[in-house]
Amino acid sequence: MSKRKKWVNWFIGGFSKSSGDFWYRFSFFIFGLWIMALGTVCTIQANLGVAPWEVLHIGLAKITPLSIGFWTIAIGVLIVACTCILNRQFPRVGAILNMLLFGIFIDIIMFFDFIPMANQWWSQGVLLVIGIGLIAVGIGLYIAPEAGAGPRDGLVIELSSRFGWSIRSVRTIMELIVGSIGWFLGGPVHIGTLFFGFLAGPLMQVSIQYSQRLLQLLLKRGVNSVENFD
Repeated sequence: MSKRKKWVNWFIGGFSKSSGDFWYRFSFFIFGLWIMALGTVCTIQANLGVAPWEVLHIGLAKITPLSIGFWTIAIGVLIVACTCILNRQFPRVGAILNMLLFGIFIDIIMFFDFIPMANQWWSQGVLLVIGIGLIAVGIGLYIAPEAGAGPRDGLVIELSSRFGWSIRSVRTIMELIVGSIGWFLGGPVHIGTLFFGFLAGPLMQVSIQYSQRLLQLLLKRGVNSVENFD
C-alpha cells in the first residue's frame, strides 16, 4: 500500500469505518469547529471576559505581533505534542484538524469583522450569552462524529487517566493555571469568564446528546436511502 493511500485511509478511518457515512461525520465536525469559532469571537467582542484558554491566547496576542488564531494553533500544537509523548500514540485526525482549523476559523471571522464590538451593557450580555451558546453547540457537533478530542480536551483526558484524578479536577486546575497566565499577560478576565464556567458545562452536555442523536438519525436515513435505491 502506498504512503498516500495509507494517509487517505487514516484520514477517512478517523471519522468512520464505512465510507458511506464519512461525509455526514466530516460535515458535522467541520461545521462544529466553525460554529465554535464563531461563538468564541462573539465572547471576545462582548468584552466581558472569555474562557480561560482564550484569556491565554488573547494575552499572548497582546504582547506579540501574532494573531489570536496563530496562538490558538501554536498552543494546540504544543499540547498535542505533550499528549503524544505521554500516551506514545499518534494523534487522531480530529485532534489535528481541531488544532489547525479552529485557529484559522477564528482569524477569518476576526478579519472580516462582521461581529461588531458590543459597547453597551445589554448588548455585551446578549453577545456573551450567544457566544457561550454557540460554543456549546459547536462542541456538540464536533464531538458527535467521535473523530478524536481536541488538543486541550485530549490532554485533560490523558492526565486524568494517568494520575487517577477526575476530569473535572484536572480541567479546573489546568484552566486556573492558563487563565492566570493569560490574565498576567493582559488577557480579559471578567464576569464573562465566570459565566462561561457555570454555563458552558451544562450546555455542552445537552448539545453533545442532541448532536449525537441528530447524527445517528441522519446516518440511519442515509443507510435507508441507499437500501431503497438498491
